[in-house]
Amino acid sequence: MRILLPLLVALLSLPAQATDLNGIAEFDRRLTLNSSISARVERVHVEIGQAVATGDLLLSLVSTGLQAHVDIASAQVDALTPSVERMLTELDKAQELYDRDSLSRIALQQARQDHSIAAAKLAAAVAKLELARFHLSQAQLRSPIDGIVLSINTFPGQYVNTRVNDQTLLSVADSRSMSVLALLPVELYRKSLINKPAQVTYLKQSFRGKVIAIDRQVSMGENNHPAIFLKIKFATDGSLPAGLPVKISVDTN
Repeated sequence: MRILLPLLVALLSLPAQATDLNGIAEFDRRLTLNSSISARVERVHVEIGQAVATGDLLLSLVSTGLQAHVDIASAQVDALTPSVERMLTELDKAQELYDRDSLSRIALQQARQDHSIAAAKLAAAVAKLELARFHLSQAQLRSPIDGIVLSINTFPGQYVNTRVNDQTLLSVADSRSMSVLALLPVELYRKSLINKPAQVTYLKQSFRGKVIAIDRQVSMGENNHPAIFLKIKFATDGSLPAGLPVKISVDTN
C-alpha cells in the first residue's frame, strides 16, 4: 500500500497531453438583416467594418407615408377621447339618477350602450395608432447585437420590395464570439473531447475556449492522414478579425 500510494500520486500529477492544431478563426454568430416593409432606402448610417452596439441605427427607409398614417391615427385618437370621457360622465349621472328612482332602466341601459360604443371606437383607434407606429418603426433597421458590420448590400435610393424577394440589406457579426474548425488525427479522437478546454493563439494574443462539436465523418488531413473536424468556440476582446490563421492547443487526454 505504501508503494502504490506514491505511484498513484505520481500518475495524477502527470501533465495533461496537449495537442497542437491549426485552423482559421471565424465569427461564430453572423446575422443577415432585411426589411419587413417595402420602401425606398433613404440613408445608410454605417460602413463596413464599423463597430456597432445593440440598438444602433444602421439604415433608414423613406417613411413619409408611414408617418402620415401615424399622424392620421393619432388625430383620430385625440378626436375620440373627449367623447368617451363625456359618455363616462353621462353614464355616472345616469347611474346616480337611476339609484334615486329618477331615471328609467331603459335610459340607464342606453347610457351604458353609448359609453360602450364610444369606448370601443377609441380602443380601435388606439390599436390602429399602435399598428401605424409599429410600421413606422420598421423603417429603421437597428443592430440586434453588439458587433461589427460585415456587409452592406444596398444604397440610398434603392427600392426594397419585400413581395418580390427577401433581400439581405446588411449583415452583422458578434465580434467577441468566434470559432475555429481544426482537423484532429483520428487516433486522438475521444468522445470526452466535448467541452474540453482549448487555447487559441494568434501571434502573441491568446484566448480561452472549449471544444463544442465533433464531426461524425472522417476527413483527410495533412498528408492524406485520416482526421476529424473539431469545432472550438472562444471569446475575444473584439479586436481579432475573421479569416486569420490561428493555432489551437487542446487537451486530448
